[in-house]
Amino acid sequence: MSNLNFNDDSGDDSDLQLQRSTPHKGQTIVIPTSDVTFPETYEMAIVSVPSKVCNPGPIGLFSLCIGCCVLIGADMGWTSSTVLARAPWLFWIPGVAQIVAGVLELFANNVFGSFAFVIYGGLWCGLSWTYVHLAYVDMDDSHEELKHFGWICVGFLIFSLILLLASLQLNKTFPLILVSISIALISLIFHVFFGTSSIPTGLFLLFVAIFAYYTAYAIILNTYFQKQVLNVGKPLYSWADKLQKKLEKKQDMETL
Repeated sequence: MSNLNFNDDSGDDSDLQLQRSTPHKGQTIVIPTSDVTFPETYEMAIVSVPSKVCNPGPIGLFSLCIGCCVLIGADMGWTSSTVLARAPWLFWIPGVAQIVAGVLELFANNVFGSFAFVIYGGLWCGLSWTYVHLAYVDMDDSHEELKHFGWICVGFLIFSLILLLASLQLNKTFPLILVSISIALISLIFHVFFGTSSIPTGLFLLFVAIFAYYTAYAIILNTYFQKQVLNVGKPLYSWADKLQKKLEKKQDMETL
């Protein structure tokens, strides 16, 4: 927010002058309108200085898709690649690229996107280094070595459920992505702790990839053509609208 200073050099309220510093990119400044009556009453106009950072959402979503594709083949039994061969792809694309997208979301003032991409990017980086570690561990000890990763998945499951609640007021595709991620994490937790099949994990990672691909393409095409080319749906639930309705109802009750 830019600094605003009212200087009264003449002692007359009508001669008040507004001074403000030059705003930086992405800042919001508040300036009085021409109808100012100060100090008794005055109206404020909001002027937004647009950020020059493009929407980094597709970068993070495409990175998520690549990470899912790497794991789907292994979980479904379609590939026989070693964990060491999968590690670099998991580290650089869904790991580092998602973290970069999350940092760019901070400059775009998108709290939801920044938290999601940075935290999930950390998960992929950690998973890749876990794969590197397992490559040098005896197979008989690998199950015990992975139990700590199961508890990490529990923490990320809680994080995913929190993001799921927040995504309900964005559109319909983000909740689908987060529901699929949550179910995949639950399946992975059972696989780590109880040795169940990894096929359900691969199946829901496939759903994650499909929904993420669609959402990324929707963002790109809708932004490029400046119109809705692919529909991502309206919010499933708006917390702000519900709160506003409650406040309006309370005000109506007070006026009666």
